[in-house]
Amino acid sequence: MAPPASPVPSSGEASVSSLSRSQLMDVLTDTARDLDNLDLSLTAPGVEAARRARASLVAQIRDHVLPRLADADIPAIVVVGGSTGAGKSTLVNSILGAEVSEAGVLRPTTRVPVLVVNPEDAQSLADHPVTGVSRLVTSEAVPAGLALVDASDLDSVQEANRTLASRLLEAADLWLFVTTAARYGDQTPWTTLEEAARRRTSIAVVLNRIPASILAEVRTDLVARLAGLGLSESPLFIVPDAGPHEGLLTASSVAELRTWLQLLAGRHRAAGLVRRTGRAQWTALRAELTQLAEDVDTQADAAAALEAETRILRQSPTSDLARDVELGSCGEGAPTTRWLTSASAGGPLASLAQGGRLGRGWFGRATRSRAAALAELAVEVRACVASRLEATVVAASDDATRVWQEAGAGTAAERLLPRSVDAVDVLRTWSDSVTEATVTAPKGLTPGATADLLIAAAAGVEGARGAAERLGLGQELERAQTSLTQALGGALAVLLPEGAAASLAPDPSLAAALRLRASELAPFAQPGGTGGIGYD
Repeated sequence: MAPPASPVPSSGEASVSSLSRSQLMDVLTDTARDLDNLDLSLTAPGVEAARRARASLVAQIRDHVLPRLADADIPAIVVVGGSTGAGKSTLVNSILGAEVSEAGVLRPTTRVPVLVVNPEDAQSLADHPVTGVSRLVTSEAVPAGLALVDASDLDSVQEANRTLASRLLEAADLWLFVTTAARYGDQTPWTTLEEAARRRTSIAVVLNRIPASILAEVRTDLVARLAGLGLSESPLFIVPDAGPHEGLLTASSVAELRTWLQLLAGRHRAAGLVRRTGRAQWTALRAELTQLAEDVDTQADAAAALEAETRILRQSPTSDLARDVELGSCGEGAPTTRWLTSASAGGPLASLAQGGRLGRGWFGRATRSRAAALAELAVEVRACVASRLEATVVAASDDATRVWQEAGAGTAAERLLPRSVDAVDVLRTWSDSVTEATVTAPKGLTPGATADLLIAAAAGVEGARGAAERLGLGQELERAQTSLTQALGGALAVLLPEGAAASLAPDPSLAAALRLRASELAPFAQPGGTGGIGYD
């Protein structure tokens, strides 16, 4: 089970509107930790979206919100992102008028993002999370108050690069979405754009390398698509196709974009961008925290459903084994054959089978012969029942593995569900308990031989059952059968322990904590509230 959610303010504590900056940072730090501890492994409706939302929230909080609260004067983060081959690096270099980021058609397998800042902003970004995953470059060409990030490709063939690109977008105050006529509708970048629009991230779009012959058609289609995302007011910049070339684009082709970025720069203007982004982000954070609380409840339902399925997997074979003991089918086969052989005329168990007097024989030889024959029979019975239990265990284990994997709990199954049970040890322990409980014996049988007779009778060797009844061992036989049923059921309980699946449910306090955290952020999302807390 996930660790309990961290403490949250009670209704008697300070209201959220009076939270200090440090208190708000503590709340958000605790929230990120709770989300780290949130296990969303179980298959449930909407779980994939929930996993993405959790990763997104943690990245937003740690890479954007907390750094902004810690230092309101850090520059606005502008992430230049898009698909492979969109020309992001060339565009960044051309805007700045200098080669600050490696560009080219052939990308290296691993590409480190480049963070370009004005020298006077470098110190304020020294401890920023974005700096930790980027190569920091200082350039006078970057206006003070802005920091440009040439991000990894959203559709990189390397999963680590795709993850890093998504993380950088979570840290952005503004996303400069760079695409081309051939790539703007690609699924990965467009899905990311949809998600950013849903969270109301500040977005500007660059249609790069666009041939004049198709400009009107592509622009019309792109504008319509953006309007469908609610981005009709987002700036759209056109960079004409320069054809095959190396180095920077012409100054005129990026002049409009460069001028716009310069207008955003400056402490007060960048602050306005951050404030607008912040307020939208508070709103998105609240909505996603509330949805994740619902997802926590859904995970709990999935764990309960898996617990119920596991209980059925345990109860069904347990009932089958209990019925076998009751009907005596566990003693069929080799044990019954051995009994019939030993109980035939002249055999050591003949008098026992026929109900005659159990004589001791010359110097007790008959008693010893019966004891030896019953001991061999008990060994045969234990082996036969152990084999039956092993087959049941294998089938139940395979079924449980399949069910848990389908439920998304395959890894948990390896940790919580034993793959096997020592059936031989289970039967040895049971037979030892029967022997220990047998302290008296009928005339002509030793206590050990009496216990072996009960072991055979409890397993279902028909002749042994009849002999035990005739000797007045009915109650002892009933106890031996009951303990055998319990031993077999106990083995399955070890294999499929009660509560194992239920333990996969998130801590129930976590959903409540996430809902409370969402309510704490309400004032920051309201117009006129403290959405731009760093600047208000």
